[in-house]
Amino acid sequence: MIDHLRRSLGTSVRAVVGLLLGIVTAVTGVAASARRTTDGPGRAAERDRIRLVRWFDAEAVRDLPDREPTGYFLVRLAYGPLVGLVVLLVLISATGYGGWAFVLLAGGRISVADGLVSLLVAAVMIYLSVRMAMIVGQWDVRTALRLLGDDATQHRLRDLQRTRADVVTAIDDERRRIERALHDDVQQRAVALALDVGRARRTAERGGGNLVADLDNAVAQAQALLTELRDVAWRIYPAALDEHGLAAALEGLSAHTFLPVDLDLSIDPEPPHDVAAAAYYVAAEGVTNSTKHSGADSVSVTVAADGHVVTVTVVDDGCGGAEMTGSGLTGLARRVAALDGQFSVHSPRGGPTVVEARIPCAS
Repeated sequence: MIDHLRRSLGTSVRAVVGLLLGIVTAVTGVAASARRTTDGPGRAAERDRIRLVRWFDAEAVRDLPDREPTGYFLVRLAYGPLVGLVVLLVLISATGYGGWAFVLLAGGRISVADGLVSLLVAAVMIYLSVRMAMIVGQWDVRTALRLLGDDATQHRLRDLQRTRADVVTAIDDERRRIERALHDDVQQRAVALALDVGRARRTAERGGGNLVADLDNAVAQAQALLTELRDVAWRIYPAALDEHGLAAALEGLSAHTFLPVDLDLSIDPEPPHDVAAAAYYVAAEGVTNSTKHSGADSVSVTVAADGHVVTVTVVDDGCGGAEMTGSGLTGLARRVAALDGQFSVHSPRGGPTVVEARIPCAS
């Protein structure tokens, strides 16, 4: 109870102080704009954003690009100083009125009923003043977001710049995954094959031993090496996607997992190549994660394409708990975002895990 009252009092004081400081920043901001200096309005807008963050907890305005600082201060000048002065006068009057009523009540010069009514009126006036300070602070925040923030074109440009950087990061992450696969699996198979071939050669030179068994081991290692190479190639890019389309590529997913994969495909017409590739990787990564991490008994893949949007949904009945912290899911999110799509992972403890992507067919 006491902590709640303390926080409420602190919020009220911050709102009033922030409102009074807003009077100063509105006037000085307009003055800076009138001087027509290059960076004056921008610096004034930055100071006012700091005020909003400090006194109104408006983190949303911290990093705004200050697009129209002059217009922002003109709008604020239209209401900020007037409302601020009214609030200040009402607070001073209410405090004085309430203090005087308390003195008279304590001295017995007015009745208890009159004293309590007077104190109640003063408290209501103070409360309304504080509420008005909070409301004006929210007006300032909305005005800053509208006039100091990005317009639609700038917002789109920032999104493109961010997704371009994310795509580069995703490519680097995928290269590291391929390097690990080559080093951990393919390289070991190649070393084992070289050892078996060397052993068979030494057996042949000595003219004794079981040459057939050594050659059989070498053949088995070569076959395992080919399997590993095909698996790495499949992770890099499935040839069936180019040759036969998205549906055929998805039908090959079951060959790379021991889990039964239930496919539900409704792809008509065939989506553009980049969209099809992104949809395939979402499905493939979802199946791979279900196989390696979820402990699932089965996984279902649903893909629907109607010429406008491709929706990919991967669901498994595993233990859940998947998070967007691994390179695989993070890379998928970046790949989908680069195509203006939406990517989500819902994986509560105990399951099920649902990976979903919605990718537009035209940007």
